[in-house]
Amino acid sequence: MSAGEPLVEVRDLAKHFPIKRGVVFQRKVGAVRAVDGVSFDVNRGETLGIVGETGCGKSTTARLIMRLHDATSGEVRFDGRDITRMKGAELKKVRPEMQMIFQDPYSSLNPRKTVGSIVSEPFAIHGLYPDKQARRRAVRELMDTVGLNTEHYNRYPHEFSGGQRQRIGVARALALKPKLLIADEPVSALDVSIQAQVLNLLRDMQRRFGLTVVLISHDLSVVRHMCDRVAVMYSGKIVELAPNEQLYSHPSHPYTRELLAAVPRARWYRGASVS
Repeated sequence: MSAGEPLVEVRDLAKHFPIKRGVVFQRKVGAVRAVDGVSFDVNRGETLGIVGETGCGKSTTARLIMRLHDATSGEVRFDGRDITRMKGAELKKVRPEMQMIFQDPYSSLNPRKTVGSIVSEPFAIHGLYPDKQARRRAVRELMDTVGLNTEHYNRYPHEFSGGQRQRIGVARALALKPKLLIADEPVSALDVSIQAQVLNLLRDMQRRFGLTVVLISHDLSVVRHMCDRVAVMYSGKIVELAPNEQLYSHPSHPYTRELLAAVPRARWYRGASVS
């Protein structure tokens, strides 16, 4: 898969957050270089893992690709199109092809809306299924696809477990049949017993819909199981990018070796129920 055609091309991507001082007249005194000159490709159909310690810039990189943040410099090309400075209607046309699953399955869902409303929101925003009955059927099909009981259509997020809430997030992300799915720490807020279920779901959805996936995680055991290639980030830069087995068996960068040495061997998911 790593030799395939790129769906996402990232070149010299940077995001610097300004540091300001002053109560009334604020002035810039520096900047936090959250992402500092990152370049990589994501090939069609593959799963690319981005790993690193908290604060290394991996989640900011994901949000730059999704255009949830505007880049300070650099370029992101999606399916051959430069989306870095797209705005308005032009960007809205690209949105359905790129979707994201967020880390916290509760805070990413509107507690005042039912599951049916949450999952159908992408349809409403992009003008799909104007007929209410057709939209309701489409939502129920999505709920069934991700393993949710369709009878819970009118329930609210607080009435579900953490794993079920994450399934709601997956259903919402799949609603517009995207080409790219970015999963930002999708299981870190879940119990260990539920993590394998959500990972199995993501693998199944990728196979069923032909998704290209970027998996953001600090859990090297999850990344080893899920990903074809792995990018290691440190202080806003990618210090190593290699195929899965090569990186885990022969890491070349000292920081990668330190990360691997810090993970107990019992957590490598060998023989686990994840498939």
